[in-house]
Amino acid sequence: MEGVFNTTGRTNVPDTYTYTPQNEQEAWIAIMHACVAVDDDVADVELDEMAQTLADRPLFEGHDIMAYSRSVFYAHVQLGSKILIDNSVDLVSEESRPTLFAHTIQLVLSDCVVTEKEEELIQYLYSALDMDENQAQEIVRDVLLLNKDKK
Repeated sequence: MEGVFNTTGRTNVPDTYTYTPQNEQEAWIAIMHACVAVDDDVADVELDEMAQTLADRPLFEGHDIMAYSRSVFYAHVQLGSKILIDNSVDLVSEESRPTLFAHTIQLVLSDCVVTEKEEELIQYLYSALDMDENQAQEIVRDVLLLNKDKK
């Protein structure tokens, strides 16, 4: 019975555990979750922002977001944020990468706290998405401008 209540994380996960998103939708969820969960503190407002983003994007219509999220949350616990991003970026279409990056910045800013780990991972993300540094900085500036009056 002890195994049922084991709360230490890894249970019956082989050392060779791997994760690859099923599709672009799951890859978006994986990348966004990786960025907000890197500091091990996912605020309710971050979850609300992610849910709203997914609900508003036509890309997610007709998809089982909860099933994707369960897979992503489990994979994040096992592998961590950078591996989640590395295993997901190739599934994100070139044309939607800047949009995903912008939504991820908005998501990270939603709790009004940007930790050092979140900042580092955002820098890692724009590189992993093969985005130009100037384009990434412009997106960050735009999102910051949109959020300047929020506290």
